[in-house]
Amino acid sequence: MNLKNNYGGCAPDHIESWYDIARLCPEDPRELIGNAAINSEVGVFELSDDYLTESWHESPISIVSAPIINALETTNMQKVANAEQWNFSHETWVSDPSLAPPLRKIVFMRGGVDWNNSIVLNFGSIPIETVQLSFLNNAATRGDSHGSIPVIGWRGKSLTENIELDLVIKKYGQYTLGVWTSRDQEYALFELVIISIP
Repeated sequence: MNLKNNYGGCAPDHIESWYDIARLCPEDPRELIGNAAINSEVGVFELSDDYLTESWHESPISIVSAPIINALETTNMQKVANAEQWNFSHETWVSDPSLAPPLRKIVFMRGGVDWNNSIVLNFGSIPIETVQLSFLNNAATRGDSHGSIPVIGWRGKSLTENIELDLVIKKYGQYTLGVWTSRDQEYALFELVIISIP
């Protein structure tokens, strides 16, 4: 949560309760994400009026496989080999059912604008019409001065079963994203915790 974001004067000096979280300015996911694509279709930045849904359903999303890192510069064989070595030496996700379910939403990704992180998610059997990607905590705010939340979105889709989410993560650190979905006017939010490392 960016406590220094004073855009519009909506950020409190200290976070001491839910009153303060509600007054936070929504954070722009482009500060973290250099590119985002679902099944190779790049998402579109928008100021969403529906990310702040008031009626929630259980998310149909689950993680299927560990993130795989690829070099964006595919003609540079040194970077391609570096990505392969990084994948070999890092366990990016644990699916073991003995691990507590909330911990199975934590993935490791490689930060930096030279690397693409590809993760397979299952969207279930009922078609997902809209996907919006933003910081999870944005859903706890009141939005900007117009009640909108900055998101990367995909609208007018029919996404089912396994989909590939590609992300370029610009910064290092731990970040919690919210993958917002709608289907048949049912709205859900999936928590994806990313630990971005060199």
